[in-house]
Amino acid sequence: MARTNTYRMRIAFGDCDPAQIVFFANYFKWFDTSCRELFTACGVPSWRDTLKERGIIGTPLVDAQAKFLSSATYGEDIEIDSSIEQWNTKSFVVRHVARRGDTVLAEGREVRVFAIKDPDNELRIKAIPIPEDYKAACS
Repeated sequence: MARTNTYRMRIAFGDCDPAQIVFFANYFKWFDTSCRELFTACGVPSWRDTLKERGIIGTPLVDAQAKFLSSATYGEDIEIDSSIEQWNTKSFVVRHVARRGDTVLAEGREVRVFAIKDPDNELRIKAIPIPEDYKAACS
């Protein structure tokens, strides 16, 4: 069973569109935060520390999808449950479920990689094999 972490937050007025419902792009921002919170809960150091220690700059997205099921508005408390549902050699899949109580608001799926600066081109990044200790900590 994959480890799940729950990120809790309150929706701010600025998170909403003129119809006073959450602007869809904010879910992607929250999924990104929730993914980092999952790694923190697993004991993975900050990206500043992984950069110093291993050259890892973070886990950039290579694919993102979402399905929006119910609306939410400012002042509401929501939770985002995140877990890694699949580990590949250089990529992994994160599943997110945003909910208000028992009501599912959105479901998201991200494909990410662990990346370093490309040694052949300083303007690029390069995916690396997933560190086994991070994989074990989050499984």
